[in-house]
Amino acid sequence: MTTVFHINLGPILILSKCIGLIDNSYTLEPNGLLVRKINSSFKVFLEIARMIVLLVCTYRYFHHLDPVFHIFQYINIIKFWNVIIAARVSTIWIIEFINSVIEFDQKIKPLLTNFSIPQHSLKQKDWYKIYISFILYFVGIKVLYAHIMPTKLININSLVLSLFNPPFVMDYVVTITSCFFLQNLYVRFQSVNDLWKCLPPGLVAVPGLWTNIEIVVLMENTRLMHSELCELLKKFTLGYGPLLLGFYTFSFISMLIGFYFIFNAEPLTNNQYSEEKYVIVIPILLHVQIFAFMIAIIVFVSSINEKRMKMMSYLRSYQISNLHPDIKRQIKMFMQQISANDMDQISAFGFFDIKLNLVTSVLVLLITGISTMIQMKDHPIILQFNYETKLFYSKIAKN
Repeated sequence: MTTVFHINLGPILILSKCIGLIDNSYTLEPNGLLVRKINSSFKVFLEIARMIVLLVCTYRYFHHLDPVFHIFQYINIIKFWNVIIAARVSTIWIIEFINSVIEFDQKIKPLLTNFSIPQHSLKQKDWYKIYISFILYFVGIKVLYAHIMPTKLININSLVLSLFNPPFVMDYVVTITSCFFLQNLYVRFQSVNDLWKCLPPGLVAVPGLWTNIEIVVLMENTRLMHSELCELLKKFTLGYGPLLLGFYTFSFISMLIGFYFIFNAEPLTNNQYSEEKYVIVIPILLHVQIFAFMIAIIVFVSSINEKRMKMMSYLRSYQISNLHPDIKRQIKMFMQQISANDMDQISAFGFFDIKLNLVTSVLVLLITGISTMIQMKDHPIILQFNYETKLFYSKIAKN
């Protein structure tokens, strides 16, 4: 059974497979589920070939500026492979999450059809517009990077290095895939809320329209759908939690070091480096982009939490003292269910919850870290770091 989610999932799977987040042997079956074909030798060949290509790209990136090595290179490589390894370790949960979403759609579709509730999922053309926008922005940053820091010779080596050079393909893949799944969770919570709105005012039977049994049945179905969505949140955390942990951790480290160098770099304060001032544009855009991607994921997660807890406000608005006993029981069960799931937040593998106050925490830590590094600017380690960074950028400019 084909669903809107099933249709929109295709490009996301292709993107994830190309970069290495999902095994190539997983394919969408006619029944809509993602199944692994272990007997396909072609899929195994693609899997091995992809890993070889990624390893070769990593080797070339690490050594293309010999004998210059910089902490940025280490961060970029570790971040890239951390995300891939985390995704592959959690593959079973990612696949189970995707299949659970498809199964959920198949269960809720009859209810939405019976009550003429429109599906809130973005259409395929809307997602294509988003993909095209990301591609155009990515290409624009690459062109700007090439203009400010031109490469003397464009060859296969420069194409290989583009995988690790800014604006970082992996950041786009993680952001697009995460936001895709989060947005789909959001619209499903919205659909469950719309189902609840179909109930009669005050949950009182209406002769000729609603009986107590019909009200109880719809409340039961809505409660079960809400419970399944909460389970989907847990599966998303298990699947994408380790991936997001690496993404947020290394993105923060990259921003901390990058912004320190931007604020403390000599080209910004010394006129003899006037031509190099434009080089700083790329790091600024890069780190602002990383921060924007982090915020985008946080905003989607916060939207889901808001929609999930919206049901609690509906339940608390009823005067249950005069309601039918079965309806009272459903409300109590629903409130207990929501209270039990209240602590199940989407998190980075349990290390920290992804919610709006995380933005404040990141900003505070960034400001504190940058201030501390600036105060220690005369320390031998910081002086060595400044020297190596200038050498690193000058080496890039020559290449």
